[in-house]
Amino acid sequence: MLDSLTISTTDVEPTRTTKMTVGSAPKGVLVAKTRSSYFDLRRLANTIATLEACGWYWGALTAGQSKAVLRTKEAGAFLVRDSENSAHLFSLSVKTPRGPTSVRIQYTEDGKFKLDSDKKSDTPEFDCVVKLVDYYVKHSSEEDAQHFWLEPNGRREVPVKLSRPLRGKVPPLQHLCRTVIHKQTSEGEVDKLPLPKPLKSFLTEYPYQL
Repeated sequence: MLDSLTISTTDVEPTRTTKMTVGSAPKGVLVAKTRSSYFDLRRLANTIATLEACGWYWGALTAGQSKAVLRTKEAGAFLVRDSENSAHLFSLSVKTPRGPTSVRIQYTEDGKFKLDSDKKSDTPEFDCVVKLVDYYVKHSSEEDAQHFWLEPNGRREVPVKLSRPLRGKVPPLQHLCRTVIHKQTSEGEVDKLPLPKPLKSFLTEYPYQL
């Protein structure tokens, strides 16, 4: 079982590597950290609404509970949950070939989300948690992308992929339909579909395949 590791992520660009410290979140109570600006309030509200729609956001699930849920799943299964660390809002829990583990998701000073990292640069940032996860899922499927969990001593590399979101609830049929539409269309093609504006708006509210 993985308790305290590091992620080294080499993206499509072979010279780009990001190391991230991960492990079980410490015990604690989730504290909502929204800065006073309207921008932050809207961003966090939109992110939570998007997470609620996806079905694989498990809310106040503890690190121990996430390990129990993922333990019997195949490698690549993942979920997002509330972080038990009061300095963070969310955590990404993943089943690796060596067992389940988690990495915290940071909310940066720029109002973006990124995986908790020991480096300030070279770690992709996104305006939504679902967009962040979507990025790593897509890169996990690319042949020239390599994602590793590294032991603290650096002696062992465990390949990691994000392949299947583990849903804690069944999303509405409308949501499942729009994820299928996004899987069958390229970026920007939704606006070209012969659909009413309200339906196009519904599709663009969640532009992901997960």
